[in-house]
Amino acid sequence: MMKHEGAMQSMFRKYGWMPAIGALALIGCTKTEEAGAICYPEVSRGWIAAAAEPPSTTSDPGGAYRIYLDGSGSMAGYIRGATGEERPLGDLIGMLPDLPTIDRSDVGIIRFDEEFTDLTPSEATASMGTAAGYGNRDSYIDQVLERIAKDNAQSLSVLVSDLWLVNGNVLTSGPVALSPKFSRIIASGRSIAIYGFEVPYAGRVSDLPSGNRAVNATRRHLFVLVAGPVARLQAFHGAMETASSPSIAAYMANGNVRYTLFTTDPSQTKLGGTQSFTPQRGTPLTKKSFLPARTGVRIPQYSLDKRQALRADGVVPGVRWQGVTAATMRPGAVWQGPASGATTVYREIGNDCAANGGDWADDGSLGAGWLPDGGFLLDPTELATLNSGRYLLVGALRRTDLTVPNPASQWMRDWSFSAASEEEAITRPVMPTLNLAELARLLEIEVQRSIRAKPVVAGGFAVAVEIE
Repeated sequence: MMKHEGAMQSMFRKYGWMPAIGALALIGCTKTEEAGAICYPEVSRGWIAAAAEPPSTTSDPGGAYRIYLDGSGSMAGYIRGATGEERPLGDLIGMLPDLPTIDRSDVGIIRFDEEFTDLTPSEATASMGTAAGYGNRDSYIDQVLERIAKDNAQSLSVLVSDLWLVNGNVLTSGPVALSPKFSRIIASGRSIAIYGFEVPYAGRVSDLPSGNRAVNATRRHLFVLVAGPVARLQAFHGAMETASSPSIAAYMANGNVRYTLFTTDPSQTKLGGTQSFTPQRGTPLTKKSFLPARTGVRIPQYSLDKRQALRADGVVPGVRWQGVTAATMRPGAVWQGPASGATTVYREIGNDCAANGGDWADDGSLGAGWLPDGGFLLDPTELATLNSGRYLLVGALRRTDLTVPNPASQWMRDWSFSAASEEEAITRPVMPTLNLAELARLLEIEVQRSIRAKPVVAGGFAVAVEIE
């Protein structure tokens, strides 16, 4: 099938991380919780406000919902190869328009090959549920992506295809044809998720680079590409995990589905969820509750006898913040890469919940503590240089770049082949997908470009220390 492709505080202030953290303060908070959080500096609120219930990851914010179904000839092999236990394409055609957790007030189903055809759910099932419903026409994925790029930034777009990327009748290479579409989607604030399924297939493998027309496959890869705001992608992911289709639900449950999320907003836990501290053995920092109890606020608190810390010989054990880990990231997100941390110190000057965090005075930045792995060490020796009193330390870790290739998309490279590796590819039990690695690279580059232009806060903490 032919596819058209057609570093401390001053730096953070300079690049605007403080407003970014402050914006997190009220996300998911009730009015009662908000009343407690506003007693502290604005930049700390994203890390101290503890929501009464975890924010829902399955609620769709709503908006247009568009489903693009690849109607080109080679897709018929997924229909012919279906079994009673595995019929993923047919099930996707039937279930996607009716996902119960997705806003369906403005849903559209579009069949595409060399043209676009609007379908009703019943028409989609009837015309694309049998092999006879697929002709010998090519599909133009670049034109689908162009439509998606032009869509409203709140829309949710789903593309079901084999993503077999070859250069058809365009004179430019695939990257030249596809990159602008991905760039516009990511620049609009949307994210892109890709699901990969290994499924039964029956038929000839079309459009091999060599022109070989004698290669047949019994298993191939089928993909669902989803673009939209990250909250809508989370809702879609939740719907896939509870799919009405037995085969799709089984793929999701048994780990046979591959999934990668290309996003500039990879962190899934901001409200009180990323500040777990672990005391090292023998540390002079001890847990102590000294801040006023306030509803909806959770702040780790430690006491330090500065004389004890200053009398110690050698390295004094501290308390460690683990930093950003896979557990704090959205499932499947591409997030690994260089990061830079900064810490602001606030000194307590009152405890009456003065307006705008007025009980806390900015006391400058902390000169050390960030570790090479992105973690942070609350160092008793450095803290002992501060005057006696109560302090609030607020740290933020910014992701400044993205590792390319990224571990989160390794499966796409494993499932890929190029013209140079065709001879080996056609001997595999599961036929790999042409140029899928290039698709992953293009998406990673767009996320990387966005992060380099505007580093994002990937994690942070707020911790209180009483120095005696």
